[in-house]
Amino acid sequence: MKDKIQKRIYELNSDEEIRRFVEERIEQLEENSIETTVGQNYTDSFTEYISQKTHYKAAEKLGEEECPDLVYDDITPYIELVQSVREANWYSEMTLFSTIFFVIHNYLPSDDIGLGRYMTYASHKGKRLSIKTVKDNECAFCSEKAGMAHNMFKFLGIDSEVVCGARNNRMHAYNFVFPNGYENEPMVLYDPSHFINFTNKDRKLSFGFYKAFRKEEYESLKEGTAMKIDLRKTEQNYRNLYGENGTLDDYIFEDKSPTYLYGLENAKKSRNSR
Repeated sequence: MKDKIQKRIYELNSDEEIRRFVEERIEQLEENSIETTVGQNYTDSFTEYISQKTHYKAAEKLGEEECPDLVYDDITPYIELVQSVREANWYSEMTLFSTIFFVIHNYLPSDDIGLGRYMTYASHKGKRLSIKTVKDNECAFCSEKAGMAHNMFKFLGIDSEVVCGARNNRMHAYNFVFPNGYENEPMVLYDPSHFINFTNKDRKLSFGFYKAFRKEEYESLKEGTAMKIDLRKTEQNYRNLYGENGTLDDYIFEDKSPTYLYGLENAKKSRNSR
């Protein structure tokens, strides 16, 4: 499927063709979706496309009331994704990780203190909340970004998973991406809320945050083991990718080595044990 989609994307010749392709692809995903409830307080992870039928809970309950369903009902970011893919060689997953990061980063500005996000969700009690409203209110957090990244991978025919867990003992949503299909290595932790930096005295270059896992590491994480992320291989992969023109030769890699947990219960236990 992903090879067919890749080929189709590079055959598109105009903005109108891109729009029609996006509409057709989303219609396919919608037709194959089922009604289900996922997200905070419901699932540790999920792998299905977040469709109009999906009750996606991107935040905790609002008091005694359920969080409104977040709806990914704007085709604009998918159009931007296709346009960006056509400008880059996304046959390398590393390039695609950065492409998706920047599309999401540009589409979903963040309210760092969280007040705007709370007010946005609270004002939609009993309703559905459009991702366009989250965008306009500049209040996206990790759950909104991980959900969008997940849908973008599914849009491109690449297997993906949204995980509700923790990063550095703070509740956090992120993704796993499976370039060779579910259950096959590598299982790639991808976090669209964070990025990898290379810096020198004059500039900073940012790329998508990812870490490839072996199957046993992925299973250990799912069982509740806290994983401190070693990004040395990721660093080397980026240096190799851009090594021909020496883009990163004079840059220092910023390695923050965050720790991830898989699953809400594991995250809550970790938070309560501090």
